[in-house]
Amino acid sequence: MLRVSPRPLRALFLVTGLAIVGGVGGVGSLGCQTSHSPGFTKLRAEPAPAPASATARPLPEGTAEGVPEHLLHQYADRELAPDAEIRTWDLPTKATRVVVELLVMAARDDASRLHTIMTQQARWGAPDRREYEARGVSDDGRMFLDVLRQASSRFARKLALTCPPIMPPAAQVYVKNGSEPMWCFYGSNDGLDILAFKILLEGGSAKVDYVGMYAERPSRGIARPGGPQPPPMTPMVRRVPRMQNPDMAAALQGGPLADPNSLPSLQIDGAGVIQNGPGQPGTAQPGQPGTAAQPGTAQPGQPGQPGTAQPGTGTTDKGKPVGGTTDATPKKPATPKPATPNPAPTPVPTPAGPAAPPAP
Repeated sequence: MLRVSPRPLRALFLVTGLAIVGGVGGVGSLGCQTSHSPGFTKLRAEPAPAPASATARPLPEGTAEGVPEHLLHQYADRELAPDAEIRTWDLPTKATRVVVELLVMAARDDASRLHTIMTQQARWGAPDRREYEARGVSDDGRMFLDVLRQASSRFARKLALTCPPIMPPAAQVYVKNGSEPMWCFYGSNDGLDILAFKILLEGGSAKVDYVGMYAERPSRGIARPGGPQPPPMTPMVRRVPRMQNPDMAAALQGGPLADPNSLPSLQIDGAGVIQNGPGQPGTAQPGQPGTAAQPGTAQPGQPGQPGTAQPGTGTTDKGKPVGGTTDATPKKPATPKPATPNPAPTPVPTPAGPAAPPAP
């Protein structure tokens, strides 16, 4: 019977165990790098910046209203803001600052940092809020910058940027949280040339999402009939409907609307004091029964002050009515009371006088 020596098996087990321990130790030192591991950090893919030109080109020559100096001359000497500061810009307070930063890049002929001030889906095209002929900025950043420089050279240097106010003011909440954009624009004196900017929040910072401009200055107004209506310059706020009026049902059925401003919660206690309503406690309300009147104030349909005639109430100087009442509320006719017969007068006895003397 053959016997196998245990030494080769021990050696084999020892080598295999060392290999396993070494492999586990190596994997443990490297750690798991899969996307489902707790230590994995998902990085956001940033768009590749446009290549910067070797030497910045000089500013283009001004035309139209940009003579002798145009809009880019005002920002040619400014420095670009750092990325940390750009990430803190919000809306609507920093809308002008965002547009200025974009014009600084255009004046410095720097297309490599457009991604810091423009959204990932930034576009440019005709100056229309419906974004006609829109094309992506990331497709060719250099072409976009060339058209922006040429369009900016047609506006005067000291031209002010117009940002229409957000109305009503409550709509600023939509702009602040990024659900609605806001618009700013430069307009020529004749109203034919426009340079518009659509600004919104992306990633918590304000950025330019659309630039509307003409490659060449138009000689007349360009109308674009048809198509959807452009969105409003500022968002609209849906107002809460007013409280239902108790008289509205009667009005819809053809009845008169007695008091269109009345509220269902209006109550008047027995003393005539308003408990809940537009009036103040103790204030007399005209046309309401039992209201408390201010001292020295005549109410419609009431007798006036002594010695004062009230127009239209038919009162004398003593406050007594001479004619029918002028109160709008009809009054019930007075019920005649049965006449009470007056008792017969009681004869009063005549006192007896002195006796007359007898006749002679």
